Amino acid sequence: MFKLIKTFIPFGFIFVLCYSQSIQGNVTCNSAIVEYTYVVRAMESPEDSARNSTYKVTASWPSSAAAAAGQGFTRTLLEYSIGDTVTTRLVPLVNEQLLAFAGVALDVDLNDDGNFTINEGSTYPTTEADNCSTYSVVPAVSEDGTWTSSPGFTHPDDPLSYSMGWGISFSSVFAQFGAADLVGGQYGVDYGVGTDMENWGMVTVKYADTAHTQPMNLEIFWEAHDGTASGLGVNDDGQKNDFLGVPVSPADTVTIGNMEAYLAYVHPDTSLWYNLGWTGSDDNFSTPILGGKGHPIDPNNPDSYEINPINGDTSSAGTVTVNNGYLFDPVGGDGVPFNGDEPLAATGYFFTYNFLEANQVFSTVFNTALQTTGDLQGSLTAAADSVAFIYLDATYSAAIGASVGQALANEYNGCLGTGASADQCAAIFQKGPPMTLTGVITTCSDSVSYDTCGVDDSGWDYNPTDETGRMVFEVDNSCIPDNTTQRVRTNWTYTASADVDEDVPIVNKFTVQGNYPNPFNPVTKIRFSTEKISDVKVTIYSILGEEVAVTHDGQLSAGTYDITWFGRDYNGKKVPSGVYFYEVKSDSRIQKGKMLLLK
Repeated sequence: MFKLIKTFIPFGFIFVLCYSQSIQGNVTCNSAIVEYTYVVRAMESPEDSARNSTYKVTASWPSSAAAAAGQGFTRTLLEYSIGDTVTTRLVPLVNEQLLAFAGVALDVDLNDDGNFTINEGSTYPTTEADNCSTYSVVPAVSEDGTWTSSPGFTHPDDPLSYSMGWGISFSSVFAQFGAADLVGGQYGVDYGVGTDMENWGMVTVKYADTAHTQPMNLEIFWEAHDGTASGLGVNDDGQKNDFLGVPVSPADTVTIGNMEAYLAYVHPDTSLWYNLGWTGSDDNFSTPILGGKGHPIDPNNPDSYEINPINGDTSSAGTVTVNNGYLFDPVGGDGVPFNGDEPLAATGYFFTYNFLEANQVFSTVFNTALQTTGDLQGSLTAAADSVAFIYLDATYSAAIGASVGQALANEYNGCLGTGASADQCAAIFQKGPPMTLTGVITTCSDSVSYDTCGVDDSGWDYNPTDETGRMVFEVDNSCIPDNTTQRVRTNWTYTASADVDEDVPIVNKFTVQGNYPNPFNPVTKIRFSTEKISDVKVTIYSILGEEVAVTHDGQLSAGTYDITWFGRDYNGKKVPSGVYFYEVKSDSRIQKGKMLLLK
């Protein structure tokens, strides 16, 4: 596990709340909304080198493994710069059902003395990574820790609500956070991004009484950033070493259909729809387009967009995230579809085997000839001639080669004349393969039977027998070095609390005095005494004998205690009216009682 609390829900943080008011009791989490922002950082740790971190997202054919073994081809889909935001992810677990579906079960004892306990049986999701692929796991978690606080305030419009800063002062598992000064401080100055307290938290407590002695609910927010201050995303030497594993790519399922409709009904060259290999096919395209943006958003057409119900963000319909897909580009660099400048135009705007073959042949011949002769234009001519010769006889291929070679050499020399470096101008040579294939198609249309050329192999998926067709690429596992910011808002419900009555003398035996009030709605206190240090467990049962909740489970010193039960089950849900039983167990000794909840 590269980072225990990196992803999903670092819920343990919220257990270190700190209040001048009472927060003591047992709480369960019943909702959480988590936002993660991943920003590209500079490589600085040995771990970055060890995992071959990169700023590129790539895809390979026929597979990532084959390409890594030198038996395939890799194409860059996207390249990031330091400071770029890779993605922002929202995890909206807005109710108990979604928490349970995600595998989250958190039960925590909060103590007013600055201690907290994450109880056995609690779980929360985090991430692990294998071969630069980040995935979610749900391990068990339990620990003891301590919390701290800053001054707070009672809400002027709600005397039952109290807000204050909170932070973690000690935890063997979770990060360290500061308690924001909500009274005397200001966000962006005293705490928050760009300040000395970038990692900060706050809490709002809802009480049952204006004296703030009986907490009912908690709402907790915190913000954490990778770094030594939080302890997240750093190694033992304080170097940042976190990464985002990117084994998938944004894609869509609608671009092909939209572009075919555009060609058929809008594009001025009506012959293009008829001539392309993939248009007019009766076969549905089931493979998505890597990098596809989805439907163009039309505010008047609800089918063209989707609205996130949590944050209200609008996104294009038809988008998906996939590990495999086509490379399809009908637009090119100028943003205008099907105007002839697209690198993939000759192969139906798909990356096909014919396009790959042309690139490999052109590159190999050009580099070999240039190293041998030093003649730039002659080497470009030979490369283009070799590509054209795949489809045409020597007379036609030589003519295409000469034309392409001269055009590229002139453009390269013109680039040098602008003061650009030779390496910068060398990018011009990438135009060689598509220019050559376009020249083949033009020659076929003018002088040779079009059907014998076979440049456009976009009408079918790759066939290893014929070695032509559309290529399905696999997205490679990329380790993108990143700084992560996590912003978390959670809600908690009190199920029970334990208070010691210091005015009562120590008794000489274990006794249960009953619960009060009884009947009750919605809160009751179960009173018992123990004459010695013992392991005490207080369990609530329904009239059918089903276990409803455990309101206390831990060691207590000798004394008289009131265990408050808020009429809620393990999941924090209010239980219905009826008869309930409680069982108090002190070591091996057990006493029971009955109570009635009336609503």
